[in-house]
Order: sequence, then structure tokens, then C-alpha cells
Amino acid sequence: MTIYKRIGILISFLLLLLLAAVLTINFINSKSYIEEQLNTNAKNTALALSLAFSIAKEDEEQIKSLIDTVFNRGSYEMVELEDSNRMPIYRKNKSLQDDDVPLWFKKWLPINTVMAEVLVSMKNQPIGVLMVKADSAIAYRQLYSLFKYTVLMFVLFGAFGLLLLRFVLKMVLKSLDTIREQAEGVLHNKFVIQKELPATTELKEITEVMNSMVKRVKELFQRSSEAMEKNQEILYRDPLTKLFNRRYFQIKLPEYLLANDSRSRGALVMIRVNGISKANKKIGHKRVDEFFEEFAKILQKACESVHEPSICRINGTEFILILPVLNAETARELVRNIMKNILILTDSFNLRELVYFSFGITEYIRNEPVAKLLASADYALSDAALYKENHITVFTKDKKSSVVLGKSQWREIITSAIKKGKLEPELSPVINLKKDEKVAFTISFDIRHDSYSYSYGDYLPAIVDLGLEHDLVMYELEYLKQHRFTHNALSLEIFAQTLIDSNKYIDFEESVKEVVKVLKGKLFIEISEYDILSLDPVVAERITNTLKEYGIRFGIDRFSGEQGGYTYLKYTAPAYIKMHETLYLDMDRGSKNTLLTLLGSLDIKLIVTGVREENIYELKEEGVHYIMPAE
Repeated sequence: MTIYKRIGILISFLLLLLLAAVLTINFINSKSYIEEQLNTNAKNTALALSLAFSIAKEDEEQIKSLIDTVFNRGSYEMVELEDSNRMPIYRKNKSLQDDDVPLWFKKWLPINTVMAEVLVSMKNQPIGVLMVKADSAIAYRQLYSLFKYTVLMFVLFGAFGLLLLRFVLKMVLKSLDTIREQAEGVLHNKFVIQKELPATTELKEITEVMNSMVKRVKELFQRSSEAMEKNQEILYRDPLTKLFNRRYFQIKLPEYLLANDSRSRGALVMIRVNGISKANKKIGHKRVDEFFEEFAKILQKACESVHEPSICRINGTEFILILPVLNAETARELVRNIMKNILILTDSFNLRELVYFSFGITEYIRNEPVAKLLASADYALSDAALYKENHITVFTKDKKSSVVLGKSQWREIITSAIKKGKLEPELSPVINLKKDEKVAFTISFDIRHDSYSYSYGDYLPAIVDLGLEHDLVMYELEYLKQHRFTHNALSLEIFAQTLIDSNKYIDFEESVKEVVKVLKGKLFIEISEYDILSLDPVVAERITNTLKEYGIRFGIDRFSGEQGGYTYLKYTAPAYIKMHETLYLDMDRGSKNTLLTLLGSLDIKLIVTGVREENIYELKEEGVHYIMPAE
């Protein structure tokens, strides 16, 4: 209940008490006065009429005429003349008439009139008794009219007072709306400072305290964000090229190979820059460092179109590219483009005759052993290095794996499965370590069709490669609309493609609204950090706010902060982030504390994924509350 309603009810109650008190006191006094006046008037009328009878000299017609005249001109309920034996001689009664005074008012305020009796005599001889009783109808009408006007005045002044109260409260409490916006802003990771302080002392103090709190939360986020970025740079960035380093590669490669998402299949490219020792002698170490900086930019530019790539410098002259979705042939085309640009680069540094590049390419698939993959890449690189010139070697693997299919084969399988409804849900639980219970589930869909079966991670790279992400998302939403799930909460992965295209987003939004009705607000939309950063911040904020209105919160998957800071956490306001176990456990204690402080300042939950059973106790001791076990 609003403060206006509370005060309004209180004032209305006080007005009712005041009205009751005024009516009671006023009408009790008025009733006594009116009764006295009516009785006095009846007595005076009786005396005057008795004197008139003595003048009439026993003329019966004249006596009746006197009674009629007095009765008709006055306000009397009854005038009656009785003989000495109290037998009626002549009586005038007022007939009962309906009036506009309600019965409940007469019962609430009864007017009691007394019968005035006077002895009538002629020539000093008593002839009878005259009785006069005043009529209370006029008194009732006057009192009821006064009652109505009194109540009406209270109602009008009360309504005017409440309107005035509303206006005054709106002016005085205007700053409360801003304070509420500040509080909601903090919940949504927005830090609003109220510059105009209210004139009311109490509200001014509250506003100042709120401003101070918002500033502290903002500073806490900024300091934590800066500390995290610095820790990431120290731990996982090459100081010269700003690419990822060997440590990061060793952490991320197993994550890619175990991923049940679009990164689960792709290409690995190893690059060696030969002849650097001669280059150092010719142009100097500083110029060679500049050469590597420019070379790093070429690699980053070439990988911009690749889905969630990782570019690492593992030592002074060797680089590795992890390129999800790409096969050996598409990776070779990318490397050829790199080759064209680095030839121009070597010419600009006058190193064409001294420096050459060796490229080794191999494909990787889900659950492939790390050692086997690296052995294949090393073999390809070593073979390329034997040519003593710019050369590309592709290591050809055994193609017997069921997931190594051509583009046209994947298209046929996926479109057929979507059309015929051959995608079946798989639920991966989120476990609350404190309560040791499953609190939510991530839903994905495996293909079960005829003689073949593919897990979500097996076919998702092909989905991305074929541009069928939106088709998959719409199928999944339609499935959720038609099937009832009784789980605590469900999260569903979506892709940037759906959010960037306005037509696709409209379809997505309409379907989501229908799903929310079925799941009753228990749906989370999950998107990778890479995809959310590919969106314009304004667009991402608008989408998150719109979905929040429907009762849907975002979740960030594959979180690492490696794509340029943590600012996006403010405008997307996710409910949680998912971070892989290998990356989290590799962080030092200080980095973990900083991460937890950063997330805590924005009320974001941390879910550690891919957790092996032997590490559950360690994570629990470090304050991790939510995990997803490794598959």
C-alpha cells in the first residue's frame, strides 16, 4: 500500500470520527432545544385557545371554528377538546404523510413532544379539557436538511483535502521515485547518482545516504573490474603482442575438446616464425618486437570472422590458433589469407629474404585426447618447417568418425531432424553445493533419427557453419511450448544471429512470451560471452530489459573476461555466469576473490561448469555455491 493511501485512509478515518462527534454533539443539543420549543409552543397555544373559548360563550360552532383555524395555521399533530368526563367533543388530527426524511434518521434522532393540557372554563365553570400536541415533522425536515449539508460539506472538504494531500505528497516525495530508480538501477547494474537533493530534511538525508551507497557499489565494481583485467593480463596475456599465452592455451584447449557446444569441433593451426635470430641482427630487437606486434594484428584480423577463436603465442616464435567450426580446408583458406598479409609485412620490415613461416593444420573433434591432437599438429608443423620457406602442411586424419561429415550431409541431417521433430531434450543439472540439490537445468537437444544419433556438441558446429542457429532456437522454443516441464528452472542457449536480425528477433520474442506462460517465469536465456560482446551495447541492453519485462533473465555462458573487460556485465545485468572448471581453478587466490567481489557487487551468481568429482570439495571450500558436473 502506498504512503498516499495510508495517509488518505488515516485522514478519512479522522474525518469520520470528527463528523460523528460534530453530528452527535450538535444534534443532541438541537434536539433538546427543539423539543423544548415545541412543547412551549403547544402550551402557549393551548392557553391562548382556552381564553378564546371563554369569549365564545358556549357557541359550539364558534369553538370548532377556533380549533380549525389554530390547527390549520399552526404546526400541530393534534388539537382535541374533551368534556369534563374526558369524552371527545371535537378533535383535529394531522393525517400521516410520507416525507423525505428517512425512517433510520427518525429512529437515530427521535423528537419526543409532550401533550399540553389546559382546563377550559366558562363563567368560572369548567367545561372540559383542551389538549394540544405540536407536530415534529417540520423539526425533522430541518434537522435532516442540516444533517445532509453538514455531511456534504465534510465530504467536499475531505475530497479537497485528499487531492491537496496527493499534490503535496507528490511534490515532497518526488525524490523517492529517484531513490527507487537508484535502487532498481543497482539491481540492474546501473549506477545512478541523484544530483538534485530534496528540500525535505529527512528525504535529503536518505538521498545523500543512497548516493553514497551507489558510489561505493560503483567504485567497488570499477576497482574489481580493473583488478580482474590486470590479473587476466598478467596471467594469460603475452606482454608484447597482447595475445593469449601458453598458460591460457593449456587451460582452454581441454575445455574446447570437452565442450558440448559449438566449439566442440574445428581446426588447430600451429605457426612458427623462422629466421628471427638473423632478423634481430639485421634490424634490431626493438624493430623485431614491432614486427611481432604487427603480425599479431594480422592474426587477429584474419580470425574476426571465426566463431569463438583463441589466438595464443606459446613462445617467442610459435603461435597457435584454435578455430572452432572450421575444417581443414577452410582453415587452409584462412591461412593463405594470412600468408598474403605477412608477405607484405616482411617486405615492409625488409625481412623477406631472412624470415619465413611454417604452418601446420589439423582438425580436432570432441573428446579427442589432448596429446593426440598436439602430436598431429606438431607433425604437420615439423613437415612444413622442412621446406625452409613459407609452407602450409595439413595433417590428414582418419575420417571414420561419425561426426566428420560434409556440409551438405550435415544440412540434410539437421533440416530433416528439425522438420520431422527428431530432436530430443537432454537436461544438464545445476547443483547447489550448500543444499546438495539440483536447482536448475540447462536444456539441449540431441538428434535421434533413423540409424544415426548425434549429441548437441556433435552437430552444433555444423549448425553455426550452416547458419541454422535461429531454426534450432525456434524448434526448441516450440518444443517447450508443447511439452510441460516441472523443473525448478530451465536455461536455453541462443545465438547472436537471432538477436541481430530484427525479423528473427521478433519471431523469437513472440515465441518466448508463449513459453513463459507455460513455464510460469522459470526460463533463463543463455548466451556465450563471445556472442553477447558481438552485439552493440545499446542493442544488448534493450534486449535484456525487454526480456526482463517478460520475467526472463540472461545468463552468460563460457565466461572468461578475455574479450576486453567486464563492462558488459553492467548493461546486460545477467542473473549468472558460467565459467569452466579449468579456468577457475587455474586462477590464484587473489584473482578468485576479486572475481567473487566483482560478481557480488552486481548480484551475479557464479556457476562453475565441467566440474570433476575430485574437485567438488575444493570448490565448495573456496565459496563456490553452484556447479555443473562434467559429462
